[in-house]
Amino acid sequence: MTRSQKKRAYIGIALVILVVFCAGIFAGYIQRNDKLCPDGLPAVSQQEDPLLGQTDYLCHDGKIVTH
Repeated sequence: MTRSQKKRAYIGIALVILVVFCAGIFAGYIQRNDKLCPDGLPAVSQQEDPLLGQTDYLCHDGKIVTH
């Protein structure tokens, strides 16, 4: 392999890694779930349970969601 072929191979590998990294960030952004309440709005308040390690969220309509 010549020096220019090695350079092209390294640049190609770096580009593939960059594309896969960006695709992973984009997929994570698309798949996020930041709305816990059934109505799609964020929770009004939250309360943590130190014994069980769960968090209770109070929704706008009065429902309590445990996560």
